[in-house]
This record gives sequence, C-alpha cells and structure tokens, in this order.
Amino acid sequence: MIEDMRKELFKSKYLQIDETVLQVLNEEGKLNTSKSYMWVIRGLIREKPVVLYHYEPSRSAKFLEDWIGDFGKLSETLSELNVSLPMGRSTDRVSGIIQTDGYESYDSLLKSKLKILHAGCWNHARRKFFEILKIDPNNAGAQWIVKEIGKLYAIESKAKEGKLSSEEHLSLRQSESKLIVGEIFSWMNKRIVEVAPKSSMGKALSYLAGQWPKLLIFLDHPELQLDTNLVENDIRPFVVGRKNWLFSGCPQGATASAGFYSLIQNAKISGIDPYSYLRDLFKSWEKNPRRLSINELPQPVGN
Repeated sequence: MIEDMRKELFKSKYLQIDETVLQVLNEEGKLNTSKSYMWVIRGLIREKPVVLYHYEPSRSAKFLEDWIGDFGKLSETLSELNVSLPMGRSTDRVSGIIQTDGYESYDSLLKSKLKILHAGCWNHARRKFFEILKIDPNNAGAQWIVKEIGKLYAIESKAKEGKLSSEEHLSLRQSESKLIVGEIFSWMNKRIVEVAPKSSMGKALSYLAGQWPKLLIFLDHPELQLDTNLVENDIRPFVVGRKNWLFSGCPQGATASAGFYSLIQNAKISGIDPYSYLRDLFKSWEKNPRRLSINELPQPVGN
C-alpha cells in the first residue's frame, strides 16, 4: 500500500516536501548518535490530499531522484495552467511543481530538472525578519517587510473566504499580489546593498534574494500555496511523538514508523479517527490476508 501510495503521489502535479531529524540506532556505518531524517511529502491522489512519510539515513534529497521520474505524469502541462517559468524553461515540457523551504539539497536535486518548477515558501522568508523583530522590535525595515508579506496572506484569506474559482484567484493575484511583490522586490534590491551582509538584516535579505525566483511562482498558479505550512503541519505529530519515544531502535523500525505515521496522518486529514481506521483495516486483513491496495487508504468523510 505504501509503495503504491508513493507511485501515485508522484503523479500529482503539485507536491510539498519537508524533513525533520530522527535518531536511529544500529544503522550500518553510522554512530548511534548520528542524525537521520524523516521526510514528509504531501500531494493529491485523485484530487484528495495524501501524506507520505519516508525514512532516510541522510538529509540528502538525492533519494528523490528516482521517485520524481513519474512526477506529474498524469497532470496537465503548466502551459495549460497559465504558469510562467523561470528563464530557460519551456512551458510545454514542464510536468509539475515541487514546493520546499530553502534547504540547499532541494536545489541540488531540482536545478537540473527542467520539467519541474521549484517553488519557495513565503513563510520561511518572513520568519527571518520576525527573528529580527524579536531582538529589535523597532526595526523599521523588518516591520515594513513583515507587514507587506502579511498583505499577501490577507489577499489569500480574501480568496478563501470568497470561495473564488481558480480563474478568479489567479486574477486576484495578478491584480493585487503582484503589485505588493513588486514593492518588496524594489525594497529588497535597495536595502541589500545598504546593510552588512553578515548582519541579521543582511542574512534575511540574502535569503529572500536567493529564494526570489521560487517565491514568484505562486503569482501564476492559483493552486499553489504561499508557503509549506501544510506539510509542516503534517510533520508536527511526528515531532511531538519523537519527544516521547526519542529514537527508533533500528532502520527497519524507522521504516515501519514511517508507514504507520503515513496511515495515521492520512486518516486525520480525511476526518477519520486513526485508531478506528487501523483497527478496521487490520481486522479486515486478518479475515482476508492480502496485499493491501491504495484503495484501502482512508477516504475523506462524505466520500
């Protein structure tokens, strides 16, 4: 079931990916104190949200190399979705969008994948300036940029409350969000040469500038979120659990944990009690041992 989920998930046209630390004992060639990682991938299968957890011994995103071969296979080309592309990319050959934070390993993986758009996270960009305000609440520059990015979120709230269609949402982003993004761009280019590169403001501006092409993609794709908050929320239950059980005893245990968290989180986002879902699933399997299929994933309430 989990393998089928992975294959189907990477046929989605839009994925969010994030990762968090996991300590795993008895990994070959590694100390028990070494860091491993739990990766979380969110997308759509048959227009329903699906989350997949995956354990890897390292933080390198290279394992995704084979997985993204089928990415976007069933989706429309982005030229049909009215998505503008970074320079050098042809719209008729792009298969989908992967949205991440600014972790460098994603860049290493995706920079050569001309069929995939790599979108950024406005919340991570804003967070850098929030950190400045914690130390210097009266910093005018940080206050301004946080307020401007907040306006982008206010526009998204307006679109959600108004239950806008994709076309209407796109029009709203083009008419309102694009103007704000232009103001941020002008301010960034002016300020980045005025501050010390190693200062808190210099580092925040450098991050913003480095992510800039990725941060623009949402303007032309109404289905794209401003940030990776959804997948970060999917990681949170694992992080809470990790504080209690601390580590996995072996790689096989970490893999099993990834499978169970996948099933549990999918039940939760489908509005189903995880315990009831797992109980019924395993009772069914006990009566009829079989290879569990993707059709036995939790189905959203009402379907």
